[in-house]
Amino acid sequence: MPTLTCWLHPERQVCSSCCLMCSERNRCPKPVWFSELKLKSMEEVTVKEKKVAEEKIQKVLEELLGKLE
Repeated sequence: MPTLTCWLHPERQVCSSCCLMCSERNRCPKPVWFSELKLKSMEEVTVKEKKVAEEKIQKVLEELLGKLE
């Protein structure tokens, strides 16, 4: 697991898990774990939702066609 320098204690190298468990994390202006988050844009979420919806529609259509045979 990668480690980064703690903002509150520069002499320490911490991983994101240790940073989350730290008792001082609510006072930290720049927590180590924050750099590990990857926020998705609305476009990425919409594209994924459309793909899931299309897959569901395709599955339902295949089931219906199978029942007609």
